[in-house]
Amino acid sequence: MAPKKRLEELSVLNLLFCFMVLWSHCSGHPITVLDHSSWQYGLMICLQRLTFVSVSGFFFLSGVKLTLSSGPLRLGRYYGKRIKSIFLPYLLAVVIYYLYFMRHGYFSFSLSDLAGYVIRGDLSAPFYFVVALAQLVVLVPLFRWLAQRWSPVILIPVALGVTMLSGQYLNDILHFLSPALSFAYGDRLFTTFLVYYLAGCCAGRNYEAFTRLLRENFPLLAVLALFLAAADVACSWRLFVNGASVPFLETLHTLYQLTAIPALYALALRYPIQLPPLAKRMDRASFLVYLYHSLLISWLNDQMQRLGIGKVSVQFVLRVALVYSLTFLGAMAWQWAYGQVKARLAPAPNP
Repeated sequence: MAPKKRLEELSVLNLLFCFMVLWSHCSGHPITVLDHSSWQYGLMICLQRLTFVSVSGFFFLSGVKLTLSSGPLRLGRYYGKRIKSIFLPYLLAVVIYYLYFMRHGYFSFSLSDLAGYVIRGDLSAPFYFVVALAQLVVLVPLFRWLAQRWSPVILIPVALGVTMLSGQYLNDILHFLSPALSFAYGDRLFTTFLVYYLAGCCAGRNYEAFTRLLRENFPLLAVLALFLAAADVACSWRLFVNGASVPFLETLHTLYQLTAIPALYALALRYPIQLPPLAKRMDRASFLVYLYHSLLISWLNDQMQRLGIGKVSVQFVLRVALVYSLTFLGAMAWQWAYGQVKARLAPAPNP
C-alpha cells in the first residue's frame, strides 16, 4: 500500500495525541503545588496519567508510517529526511531552550553541558521522546525486516515483555547483575517503547487487515479501554491521593495504553473526520508544537510570577488557553514563513 497523501485517521490521531501532550505538561504546575490529599490534585494527576497514552501513541503512529508503503526503502534518502525534519529542529530547539535558561540564570554556558543535554534529552520534558525516536530511526532496517519476515502473533508478545522489563524493571535487572549498576535514563531507551513501535510497524505492513480488525472489534476495544482507564484512575487515586500501596499500577497503566491506542484508532476509523485546512496545517506543525510548548510554559510561569498571578486555578486556565493557541499559531507561522522563503529561493523552472 503506497498512499499518495497522509491518511486522515493518522492526522486525527496525531493531533489528538499532540493535544494530550499539551494538557499533560500544562497540568504539571498544579500537580506540583496542590495539596496531595485534595480532590483537585487527584483529578489533575489522574487526567494527566490518562494523557500519557499520547507518547506511546506517537511511537505507534511512527511505526505505522514507516511500513505503510510496501516499496523499497532508500536508506540514504530516509535518513536525510529524518535529519532535516526531526533532528535538526530538535538540535535547534535544545540550543534555544539552553540560551533561554542561561539568560535566566539557571546555568552558565558550557559546550560539553549543551552536548550532554542534546544526547540525554533532559533539558526539557518533551525531549526524551526524540532521543528514543533517534534510536528507532537508526534501527529502521531491522524493524522493517521484522515486520516483513515474522508474524505479529510472535513479535508483539516478545516486544511487550521487553517493554515491561525495560520500563519497569531495568534498574532491578542491573542491580541483579551488579549492585553498582544503575541507569537513570530508562525512559529514553527505545526498548521502553518497543511494543508500541513494533506493533505500529506490523499494523502498517498489513494495514487493510489491521483496519478491518479494528472495525470488527470496536465494541470490545472500547469496553476494554474504558474499563482499564477507570481502573487506572481508581488505582492512581488510591496511590497518589490516599497514599496506599498499588504495586501493580505501572503494569495496569501499560495495559490501559495497549487498549487505548487501538480503541482510539478504531474510533477514528469508525467515525471519520474530514479535517478542515486549518486542522491540516496544525497537524503538519505538530512536531514544532511538541518541541516548543514547554518553553512557552516556562515563559508563562515566569510572567505570571512577575505579575503576581498566584491563584493555581487562574494560572492553569491561562496556561492552557495560551499554550494551546500561541504554540500552534507560532509553529504554523514559522512553517508559512519558511515556505515563503524556500519558494523565493527555489530556482525558476526551465521554460
